[in-house]
Amino acid sequence: MGILILILSGCRLNNSVKPLSSEEKAVDVAYSDVPTIFLHGAGGGKHSLGGMLNRFTNQEVAQKSLVLTVSKDGIVSEKKALKDGHFSKDNPMVQVLFEDNRNNEWEQAAWIKAVLVFLQENYQVKTVNLVGHSMGGISEFRYLLQDGTNATLPKVNKFVAIGSPFNEFLDTFDSQSLDDLLIAGPSQRSERFILYENELDGMPKDVDVLLIAGKLSENDLSDKVVPLSSALSVNMMLMNNGNNVEHVIITGADHSGLHENKEVDEKVSHFLWYKN
Repeated sequence: MGILILILSGCRLNNSVKPLSSEEKAVDVAYSDVPTIFLHGAGGGKHSLGGMLNRFTNQEVAQKSLVLTVSKDGIVSEKKALKDGHFSKDNPMVQVLFEDNRNNEWEQAAWIKAVLVFLQENYQVKTVNLVGHSMGGISEFRYLLQDGTNATLPKVNKFVAIGSPFNEFLDTFDSQSLDDLLIAGPSQRSERFILYENELDGMPKDVDVLLIAGKLSENDLSDKVVPLSSALSVNMMLMNNGNNVEHVIITGADHSGLHENKEVDEKVSHFLWYKN
């Protein structure tokens, strides 16, 4: 099961990245120096979300600026240091790669924390966005539940989960409608989902959330790996917590195809960077 955080070739990276000129910047994009962290899913790597980062860079709505690798021991290393020691104000993107890309959400949440500490100590980062595909979204959500309210760490502004199995692999549409799922939550709750319910007090209420789910067709309500109902299962939970939550359903894209999908690109970029 492969998410977010990737292709390095053919993009402007680190020292070679030039700040966008005023003529290049899109008038409807809100540019800032807040980095967005992209995390792959289980078994994923540099290619998992690399195409997405390259497309955003080529569209000049954001710039891929840094690649961080986390070892099995939780040590963070960077491919290239930013030349001037800080991020540009062109919506910088950080690609995060886990060497142990199939570990559990608790270990990965600790590694996400290590990434944020690294960015804080080396680049004075105070605010971030999180984007995760599949297991990447699960681990980022676990981080938010455990450390999202920790005032000593960078604040998370926005969180995007793409095809993430929040209710594991339970498909509840045989017993409830989509409307019922979104309002009442899943009719069957996995062990993972129950843990989330019990730990929801740790989720900061001011994090805006975008849930992206895929279905192969109008009759096949999954992306071939994650049921649509699982990817959207936390909608009710987060709304009840007070978070602003949006959801998007993509038809015709399978699990890995979600991060190569033009509609997904548009939804993610508008949610993260476009002016309201």
